Amino acid sequence: MASLYIVSMILVICLGSVGLGRGEEVRQEEKDKRLLISDPQVFQAQLEEMQRRIQALEARGNEQQVSQGAVYTIWGKKGCPTVTGTKTIYSGITGGGMFDQTGNGVTTLCLPHDPEALPADFPTHTDAYPYAAYIFGAEYQYGYKNIDVNDDVPCAVCHAQTSASVLMIPAKRTCPGEWMMQYNGFLSAERYDHTGADYICVALYGDYFEGTRGVNADGRLIFPVRAKCGSLPCPPYTENQYVSCVVCTK
Repeated sequence: MASLYIVSMILVICLGSVGLGRGEEVRQEEKDKRLLISDPQVFQAQLEEMQRRIQALEARGNEQQVSQGAVYTIWGKKGCPTVTGTKTIYSGITGGGMFDQTGNGVTTLCLPHDPEALPADFPTHTDAYPYAAYIFGAEYQYGYKNIDVNDDVPCAVCHAQTSASVLMIPAKRTCPGEWMMQYNGFLSAERYDHTGADYICVALYGDYFEGTRGVNADGRLIFPVRAKCGSLPCPPYTENQYVSCVVCTK
């Protein structure tokens, strides 16, 4: 009862302070509040109502976080990792610019298996017909486990439903602190003397597409990245050592 009395007095003071400077109307409201709080049953009902509202706000915040989630692409796999809360949005084909062309895009993309065409009359004209930008598939340029040179590269876009952030960390195979690992692998880019492309994290134990093994069609080429000493300090890095990577969510 002592604690209930203290909480009651604190609530009275808080409620009363809101109306300072409003004269008789404020004093009458304070009397009504004191009368209301003096009834333990009424006060208990008010506390329970406040708790329900707080719980509803917390639940709404959790639902909002879950509904948003974090989205990332896993390169070299046909599906997303079996991590709690992670679902595959779609699986696809890794694509990008041709390794020896100076134009096109530099960003690696995950192209779906079921493309939807633009209207047949698009575009009505271009500024430099018949020139255009192009996108190609991708091929591994290394062999490891079940992967070989010229195998075509799959990908998948993943939704980490219980996370709000996603982070790719180069040169690490584990995630920091409270972050959850989605997958790890090796850092990849185009070869140093080819047209540049973005650094991506390719799954260490990759998949490939059946039916196209050994077919050298080029396109976006997946080379492992090596460390070069100089402006990059060695140690902790090592000359020509392949660079790992990890994708984490939180």
